[in-house]
Amino acid sequence: MLNINDVIKVSKDIQENIRSGDVGTVVHIFDVTPPVYEIEFSDDQGRTIETVPLKEEDISLYWVASTKKYSN
Repeated sequence: MLNINDVIKVSKDIQENIRSGDVGTVVHIFDVTPPVYEIEFSDDQGRTIETVPLKEEDISLYWVASTKKYSN
C-alpha cells in the first residue's frame, strides 16, 4: 500500500499528457477496495499539470516518503 507523499511511476499511458514513465506524488488515498490514489503530476517549476485518480495496477512505487529512499 502506498502512502501520502510517496512518489510513483506510471506503468502505462494514462492520457495525452500523462505517459508511461512519468512520475507523480500521492496526494490522497480514497477509502475504497482496491485502493485508488489521487496522483498529482507537476512540471519542472512545481506547478500542477494534472491530478488524476489511479489504481495500483497503473503505477509502481518510485520513492518512499517515510524513508526518503528510492524503491528497488
